[in-house]
Amino acid sequence: MKRFGLFAIIAICLIILAGNLNAQLKIGYVNSEVILKEYDEAREAQAKLDMEAKKIQDEYQRMLAKLDSLQREYERQRLIMSEARRTEKENEIASLQREIQEYQIKKLGPDGEIYKKQAEYVGPVLEKIRKVIQKIGEEGKYDYIFDSVAGNILFADPAHDLTDQVLYELKRMQ
Repeated sequence: MKRFGLFAIIAICLIILAGNLNAQLKIGYVNSEVILKEYDEAREAQAKLDMEAKKIQDEYQRMLAKLDSLQREYERQRLIMSEARRTEKENEIASLQREIQEYQIKKLGPDGEIYKKQAEYVGPVLEKIRKVIQKIGEEGKYDYIFDSVAGNILFADPAHDLTDQVLYELKRMQ
């Protein structure tokens, strides 16, 4: 009996301690997809980036079509070409292949133009969003604010969703 009473007291202390720990920790979350979809500046930045990506893709497709046309022409006329003309066409094809590879690296490589445009258009918007979340976190005395899109939150009470508050603050800044 005495042993049961001691066990009950320890269990109650653990429950109270766990309750106090939870009360001290303030956690919120946002849905970054919703913020990016509903925030005008983010949509505009994404539209500009999409236009740049389309220009690059269109130019790339044009170059591939030209290469395909050259290769077909070469295959069709190869047997009737002089040796000098055949070498000239092979050099032309090889040159265009190198040009396509250089274009890919220049536009889509790790230091490529599309990533620079992304940093130019989307970077300032993401920084604004980050500052607003930081402000909300500091003013609301949050210990943590997670992004629900990252997939680390399996369940959350909608009362802790700060997405609308972030959107409100962003729209107020305009």
